[in-house]
Formats: sequence, C-alpha cells, structure tokens
Amino acid sequence: MLRVNTVETFATQDGPGIRVAIFLQGCMFKCLYCHNPDTIPMENEEAKRMNEEQILDLADRNRPYFANGGGITFSGGEPLLQAPALLPIVKRLKAEGYHICIDTNGFVRTPEALEVIALSDLILPDLKQINSKKHLLLVGQENTNTLATLEYLEKLQKPYWLRYVLVPGLTDDEEDLHQYGKYVQTLKSMERLEILPYHNLGKEKRKKLGWEYPLEGTPAAIAQDVHRALDILKNYTDKTYSRL
Repeated sequence: MLRVNTVETFATQDGPGIRVAIFLQGCMFKCLYCHNPDTIPMENEEAKRMNEEQILDLADRNRPYFANGGGITFSGGEPLLQAPALLPIVKRLKAEGYHICIDTNGFVRTPEALEVIALSDLILPDLKQINSKKHLLLVGQENTNTLATLEYLEKLQKPYWLRYVLVPGLTDDEEDLHQYGKYVQTLKSMERLEILPYHNLGKEKRKKLGWEYPLEGTPAAIAQDVHRALDILKNYTDKTYSRL
C-alpha cells in the first residue's frame, strides 16, 4: 500500500510524453526551496492509500494517452522511501508494458530501492549541489548517497535525466557550476542535464503548514540566470536542457 499525496494525469514535466505522475508522501530532504513541502512528512492526513490494483486501474484508464512514449512517473516527496511497497507495483506495471520513471533525490539506497531503479526505464535524479557542505545546508543531508546512486546508474548503464535547480545566491556560484560541469563530463548514461529555475511557489504551502519560508527575499531565477549557467555547463557537456 502506497501513501500518495497527489496524482496528476496528463503530466508533461515528469518524463517523456504524457504521463501519470504519482506523488508519494515522505521525504528525508528538507530542501529550502521545496515547492511540495506538504509531501515531506511521512504522514499527512490528506494523503490517501493506494494499493497495487488501484495503481494498475489508474494506469489502464490512462493508457491511450501514453502512445507517444508516455507512462507512469513516481515522484514525491521521495518515492524510494516507500520502496518495499513500490517494488511489487513497479514489477506489475513493467509486466503490463508500462514505461516507468522514478523521480528521486538518490538518497535511499536500500536493496528494494536499488531494485526499483534497476527495473525502471528512466530515472530523474537531482544532484542539488556538487559542494557537499553547501548541499548539507541546502537540503539537510550531504550529497554522498546521491553521488553513489549516480555511480550505480552508470554501472547499470541506466538512462537518466539529471536535474539542477538554479537558486540565486545558493546554487549559481560560478566555481560550483564549473565543478558541477567537470563532474557531469564523466557521466556516460546521462541523457539530459536540465536546469530548473527556482521559483517561490512553495511559499504559500509552507505558510498553510505553519512553517517559515527560509528563502524569503530570494528572487526567482530569470532567463538571464539560466542562460548564464547553461553557458558555463556547455563547456563540459552538450546535453544541457532548459524549458525556457
């Protein structure tokens, strides 16, 4: 049984094609800019429980829209926190021929989590900061596990789209971007390096939860910021991507 925060049909931001994105409850990261803070606690009174048959029924009802490379994306929160319950569902979906994406921060490395990764078609990992100390300040955890998961993806030769949230004053330092570029230059299975501009859409959600917004006053990243980051990263890879 999965703890599900929300389900989005006709999702176009969570992998290739038109997808059903299932946002699971719970995350061990406390990202300062999180735009889904209601998914962080493991328990949420508004979350619902969905079993394998309900997930399969949801997939079957939306299957006609998956013709152009679409499928099912498990996101969150951090979906691999629920890997023991997620694994049999992914196995069933794969047996039914569905394309599976996992949107993950790469922290959870249990045997079940690694098997979910191995079974899935495309992974959407985030490496939020190349500098481990800055990563700790940004999300509350160092980046050691995420780097290990990326190494695992490389070992599997598993396709993945790496994402990087560009936050003015936090993740846009020129030296950090050069170090990030030098790292991604070594990655062979990465199909895309996507730069996601920071926005403050999580601000109101945090207020509703009674939480302070730690990035009060931080401006949203604009096109000029994104293009500056892309110009640096393009020195190291031709796989950069932005929706701007």
